[in-house]
Amino acid sequence: MSCARRLAPGVLALAALLWLTNVFAALASGEGAALLEQAEIAKSSQPAKFEALLERLQRESDALSDPERYHLRYLLAWRHAYQGDYDTSVEQLHELREEAIDPVLRLRATATAANVLAIARQYQDAFVELNSLLAQLPEISDARAREQALAVVAFLYNQVGEYELGLKYAGILIEEGGSGACRGGRIRIEALYKSRRFDEMARQVSSTLERCARPEEKLNASIVHAYAAKLHLERGQYEEAIKLLNAHYAEARSLRYPHLMADFEATLARGYLEADRLESAHRHAIHALESGARNPYIEPIVSAYRTLYLLSKERGDMQAALSYHEKYAAADKGYLDDVSARQLAYQRVSHDFVSKKLQIDALNKQNEVLQLQQALGRKAAETSRLYIILLVTVLAFIALWAYRTKRSQLHFMKLSRIDGLTGIANRPHFMEQAERALEAMRRSAQPVCVVLCDLDHFKSINDEFGHATGDFVLKQTVAACKAHLGANDLFGRFGGEEFGILLPGCELEEARRRCEQLRQEIEAIAVQPGSLVPSVSASFGVAASATSGYELRQLLAHADAALYRAKHAGRNCVVVYEPGNGDDTRRTAAINARLRGVGG
Repeated sequence: MSCARRLAPGVLALAALLWLTNVFAALASGEGAALLEQAEIAKSSQPAKFEALLERLQRESDALSDPERYHLRYLLAWRHAYQGDYDTSVEQLHELREEAIDPVLRLRATATAANVLAIARQYQDAFVELNSLLAQLPEISDARAREQALAVVAFLYNQVGEYELGLKYAGILIEEGGSGACRGGRIRIEALYKSRRFDEMARQVSSTLERCARPEEKLNASIVHAYAAKLHLERGQYEEAIKLLNAHYAEARSLRYPHLMADFEATLARGYLEADRLESAHRHAIHALESGARNPYIEPIVSAYRTLYLLSKERGDMQAALSYHEKYAAADKGYLDDVSARQLAYQRVSHDFVSKKLQIDALNKQNEVLQLQQALGRKAAETSRLYIILLVTVLAFIALWAYRTKRSQLHFMKLSRIDGLTGIANRPHFMEQAERALEAMRRSAQPVCVVLCDLDHFKSINDEFGHATGDFVLKQTVAACKAHLGANDLFGRFGGEEFGILLPGCELEEARRRCEQLRQEIEAIAVQPGSLVPSVSASFGVAASATSGYELRQLLAHADAALYRAKHAGRNCVVVYEPGNGDDTRRTAAINARLRGVGG
């Protein structure tokens, strides 16, 4: 008996050794590749299975071949991105791209890095990766790698509003078939929705969902369902949108993808609000904020805050409504700034790419000159003539390149100062110009007035006629106002339907008269091009240096208080700030407090 006890540990150790030997043999015989393939399939549709497979592969990584270890490193970097750890993911992907020999894996690492950088809002780096991706793509024939690369290219073009390019690469993805057809269809749905081609999108939804019917395509299918629900909302089919989202709610939540759940929750909240089911709308709006807490400047967060603002207003809780409106405005501004940052980064990278290409061309030209000089050294007279001609050509080329570079710089400087839709100064540029003008007026003791103008019921125009008509109204409003403003007057768009005007050398009564003239011009604008029914109006708040001083913040606060009274007086009117008015004083104090919090 004692002998058996002494032998037992040795037997157990031998059994464990045999088991490990079997594991390594199985992995060496191809099981490692099979497990990696299973992880690839499960990574976006079965998170729990994906985690289990990665843990097993990490435990048994010593038995993997070198290419399989690189593949495992790629999947671990992908997991970091899926969990929101973008910096770690990008760092690991860059290391993998530098070390891996396989061009297919390098392409996949580049594609994933570009995608992660875009999600992490590091747009300039993302578009640098995009150029690298486009350069590598023609050399790759592997179906999975091409699918991933084409999907990322199409996604990034959608992100900067280049929807035609997004549709082009999504179409290539669909044509190449295989598993990429589902992703290509999903990206095409996104491009069609964001470019407001709703009829064409509606025709594509069913065929796209058919391509995404496989279990591993749950994520893409859920995204398509979310866009289909938004299309129902755009068409006023609120119950259909709610029914569709609830039917796929549990499946979407099982994917554990925060952005998708925020989109589902925000769209449901909007649908319930429109269907007058307020408790459900409130619950899903709160869930949307919780799901999207990692990134506060995305469309679902903006939509959720807007829903909560409208709900609070509907319930008569004006304090909560004001709080949610401020958060909605901040989120909306952050989202729009993010869109602008995307587009500016894309333009900068494109410009840098062209500039580098021009520089390379210039260097190539210089090399050609040197080679010609050496080859023609034996013919002195002919060499002299050719040298002069080539030198002039190179100098002209460099001068042209310098001119184009300078023109591009001036163009980008102009873009950073004007509002892209209306062509007038944006808020930062208006504030900068206004500060300088007010200082000049203060030194010369000349009067000056500040006016805030806000279009009445502008949301109803967007809702009834569409955003294209809303943009038309904004452009017509700017054109009507510019026709009656002088060369020294400042005019800028503060955001949405709000505008600011600074009138140097203008007394209060003259400012009131001019604002009344602008109000009448705006009232004559037709909502639809060619319509004879004037249904646009605006409210004006006016503050003068005589009562408010020359500090811009104080003038804006007083003008905003007057605008607030104009809104409550029935809209479509001009109201002048009155120092003795209690409501104006309280409104001004609140605005000043907010401005100090924002501006320091």
